[in-house]
Formats: sequence, C-alpha cells, structure tokens
Amino acid sequence: MNSPTIRLILGDQLNAQHSWFQKPDPQVVYVLMEMRQETDIVKHHIQKVIAFFLAMRHFGKYLEKNGHKVLYLNLDDPTNTQSLTGNLEEILNRYQAGRFEYLLPDEYRLDRQLSEFCASLPIPTAA
Repeated sequence: MNSPTIRLILGDQLNAQHSWFQKPDPQVVYVLMEMRQETDIVKHHIQKVIAFFLAMRHFGKYLEKNGHKVLYLNLDDPTNTQSLTGNLEEILNRYQAGRFEYLLPDEYRLDRQLSEFCASLPIPTAA
C-alpha cells in the first residue's frame, strides 16, 4: 500500500464542486480542523465561530457520506495541538504520508505559514 496523500481544507474552502471531491480516492485523507490559532487571532463573536465550525463539520460529514476519507479535529480533541503546523506534523507522521496538498488560502498569514511549513517537509507538497 502506498503512503497516503493528506489534503488540508481550510474553513473558508468548503466547496463541494472543487475537483478534489469529484471522485473518492482511498489514498487521500482530507483534513479539517478547529483550532484556537484561528479563533484567537482576532476577536470574533461566539456565534460566528460556532457557525463556522458547524459548516466545517457538515462539510466533513458530506465528504464521508460521499466516500471520502476525512480526519476532523474538533476544538476539544485531546490530540489537537491548537496549531496548524503542530497538527499537520502529527497527522503527517500518524498516517506516514507520502504527500501533502492544500488549497491556497486567501489570507497572507496562513499562506506564509503553509509555505514555510511545506519547505521544511521531506515529502512532496502542492498548493
């Protein structure tokens, strides 16, 4: 069995029409995560945070229902480091991933964080 590809989906990228989701691939694991890194970066109304997380949870369930492998980290998951790169490092190791992919974020801060993270990885990456 080949090493799986880990694909990160950020909370503002919940588009079921994206080409990634057209056909399930048993070698791909989609990752969605709730993190304090994102809830604490700027002050948000609690209802906005809850709505965002709820949309992510529903999207993860939609993907699973359509045959995709999904890893969803809840905010209170004991394995959640509350850090994007901390969580990704743990997930890539856990799955012994052979590749990491993500959709380009619309926020410069996350774009830089993911670019720097990918530069440190010993596996192929794609944005």
